[in-house]
Amino acid sequence: MNLVTEIKKNLISFIRQNRIIFVLFIICPMIAAYVYGVMQQDLFAGKSSFEPVKVEFKYDKTSQEGKALESMLNTKEVKNFIDSDTEDDIKCRVIIDKSFNDITIEKVTGSDSALDMVQGFMTTFTENINQYKVIYKNIDSISLNDEEKKALTSKIIGKLQEVQKVPSVKEKIIEGYKSLGAREYYTISMFSFSSVMIMLTLVKLFYKEKRVGILRRSFSTPNKKVNYLAGYLSSSFIIVFFINIVYVMINKILGIAFTTSIVWILVAVIFQSLLQASVIGLIIAFVKSEKVSNSIITVITALPLMIGGVFYSVDMTDASVLKIISNFSPNSLILNSYKSLAIIEGSYGALNQIILMLLVAVIFLVVSFVKVNIAWED
Repeated sequence: MNLVTEIKKNLISFIRQNRIIFVLFIICPMIAAYVYGVMQQDLFAGKSSFEPVKVEFKYDKTSQEGKALESMLNTKEVKNFIDSDTEDDIKCRVIIDKSFNDITIEKVTGSDSALDMVQGFMTTFTENINQYKVIYKNIDSISLNDEEKKALTSKIIGKLQEVQKVPSVKEKIIEGYKSLGAREYYTISMFSFSSVMIMLTLVKLFYKEKRVGILRRSFSTPNKKVNYLAGYLSSSFIIVFFINIVYVMINKILGIAFTTSIVWILVAVIFQSLLQASVIGLIIAFVKSEKVSNSIITVITALPLMIGGVFYSVDMTDASVLKIISNFSPNSLILNSYKSLAIIEGSYGALNQIILMLLVAVIFLVVSFVKVNIAWED
């Protein structure tokens, strides 16, 4: 049996026996998101804002430029998105030479979006400093006495500062960042949880085929085991992709969630579906017993419920080990991708999470096919 025939057989079997699943995995998460969104609307904090990026600045604080930078960093508006006071858990490091012409920005830990924010801040600051330098240079060339030059400088700088208040700097840096409301957060979080449930449903369908003897009959033909796995995972990918894209597009059209670029949403859906198929492949390739698979399914289902990511943000979990585990769980990879796209609009919004989803999916698929090629269901 060739791959296309295998995929067609699996799809027809699924549609005939489980067509209600299509409806359940689209409608139920939306209903749950609406209920929890209404319940938590007033108290909801979720990931509606981002923590200030912890940045270490090294520069000459005695220079005019250094004093200007220090003054800006100490304002309340800038402190909302850049923390330059702490020495722990530094995300970025900014090194500036004495002339303030050579500025080096390094990412220590964290995401590229944090680095982008710091780079944007320094670009805005540099533009303002350069404007001041031009003003000083032009005024020096005018035939005025020192008192007149000083008064003119103060007047022009005052006007410039009035136009470019610190809040406007914040708006430039935070442009593209937004808050998630309760409804939008739960629409995404319930979607990430239902994505896990879809995977586990398809895993159970595999063991059902195995239990009733379909798998044994399939292997009694010239059909290769690797070909069977490829067919099952390909049909699983098509099924989850269809459910995912319908759910996303309904909510996007209604303006509830997934309102960012359709191109990046589509990329996220494709890689999410690939991740789901790879998890299915990993389980069925290594676990022979349906009882063991049920135990694994229980753990995978309970994990996001216990450590966060569905009904509350994982950031509320105190245990750092659980947070690390959560960051690599399928539920969190999916949730963080769409959440990043929502909060940080633009092509870089969820790039790290999307690449991580792809990387995990590829690793799982390679490991699964290697295992099946060596020994499987013998």
